[in-house]
Amino acid sequence: MTSAKRAAIGTNTTVFKQLQVTDTSKIKKKASKNGRAMLPFYVPVAARTQLKIMAVEMNSTQQDLMIAALNDFFQKHGKPPIA
Repeated sequence: MTSAKRAAIGTNTTVFKQLQVTDTSKIKKKASKNGRAMLPFYVPVAARTQLKIMAVEMNSTQQDLMIAALNDFFQKHGKPPIA
């Protein structure tokens, strides 16, 4: 932010009012992590679609299916299933 913009925000109340959030229900709140970490990675769109379909077919969530897959991967390589 330039110093001119900072000065304008400090003196111009209309700019300040535009920056204020009045509806806090639309603010996205961070989910509770409970000792967990996000593992974002890319997969082909077809794989994502198949995962969604399988979650519905198995009456589960994508999260639960991926945790099961990760635990299977750990066990396959001689590690404890800790996911």
